[in-house]
Amino acid sequence: MLKKLQRKFISIALLALVIIVWVQMFAVNAMNVYQRDSEVRNILYVIAENGGVFPNSYHDSGTDYVDSILNPFKKVQITIETPYSTRYFVVKLNHNTVTDISTENIAAVSDRDAFEYASQVFKKGPGFGFLDDYRYYYATDNNSGNSIIVFIDFSRELEATFKLFSLSLLVGIICILVLLYPVYKLSKNAIRPIEKSIEKQKQFITDAGHELKTPIAIINADAEVLEMCEGENEWITSIKNQTERLDGLVKNLVTLSKLDEEKLKNKDTTFCISDAVTETVQNFETLAAKNEVSLEYNITPNIMYTGNEDEIKQLTSILCDNAVKYCKKGGTIKIAVYKSGKNTVFSVFNDCEYIDKSKLDMLFDRFYRADSSRARETGGYGIGLSIAQVIVQRHKGKITATSDDSKSILFKVVL
Repeated sequence: MLKKLQRKFISIALLALVIIVWVQMFAVNAMNVYQRDSEVRNILYVIAENGGVFPNSYHDSGTDYVDSILNPFKKVQITIETPYSTRYFVVKLNHNTVTDISTENIAAVSDRDAFEYASQVFKKGPGFGFLDDYRYYYATDNNSGNSIIVFIDFSRELEATFKLFSLSLLVGIICILVLLYPVYKLSKNAIRPIEKSIEKQKQFITDAGHELKTPIAIINADAEVLEMCEGENEWITSIKNQTERLDGLVKNLVTLSKLDEEKLKNKDTTFCISDAVTETVQNFETLAAKNEVSLEYNITPNIMYTGNEDEIKQLTSILCDNAVKYCKKGGTIKIAVYKSGKNTVFSVFNDCEYIDKSKLDMLFDRFYRADSSRARETGGYGIGLSIAQVIVQRHKGKITATSDDSKSILFKVVL
């Protein structure tokens, strides 16, 4: 349970870290794309407004790094160096007819290429847009019929954007990997108080169990002496029944506490699980007949399994005992063991009076009983299925309870 809690702590911490890193990376890259695109759009607009060339006067106040940090969304000003770092070409039109093509500021595009690009943009209509590796601005004057399309090579900006994204992704992955170890160490410190609390609880149950054995034995012995002296009566019988019940409850609590101890190593051996289950099930045939229920079992022979044979027998005994106790008179109990791929499946089915399908998962909770009055009649403690679940978990398996009609129940163990 503690390892599961630790894994959950690590998963939540890493998930939070991944979300933070990804949000930050997305924000940085989004701001970078926005800033670069805004700069290019500004240059396109200025060139279009100036007839296809850069203006003669520029704003050149130098780079204010402090202002750039405080206001990252501030529009970038065009300086005297901007024309030399900008690769662009211009196509002018009059009443939808090309009148001038200027490609002197870019080497990769010929006049013919510029005409083809302009033809494609003309079909899309006025405004800003993208075409291959170019960012364009199509401006038109409805009064005069003159239009201008300005293209700027956007490949360098795209390359820089992808490089920043790749670098930020790499840094993010490295940060997560670097922080994995501190998170792992922190998880140990986080669950240590819980571990100590569970250890104290287990120790208390064990100590209390040993301490209770003596008074329970004395009470039971006194009841037998009273029965010998006074004769059998309902009060003495009740005392004996309750002490027997209390003794069984204490033994189950101690067993559950020991099974919960994760540091306790399984005495794993390879054994025939088919024979182990068959041997245990046969012990319940007489009890099933006494309770007027039919016991059927279909166990595939010679299935070998590596695990704790005593615990598997105890698991079988718990499920069979539960089935016999709660199977309605005239009902049927069906037990099966078979292979499913690499897994070994052990199932116990029984008819019952009624069971709430919405509460099936609660059957494995300690001290939970679907029908308290029925459980007291049959001597149930509400711990047996909890012990069964712990045994299955210790064998790295899974146990489930299902019901199709609320009048029968199927316990399925996959090992």
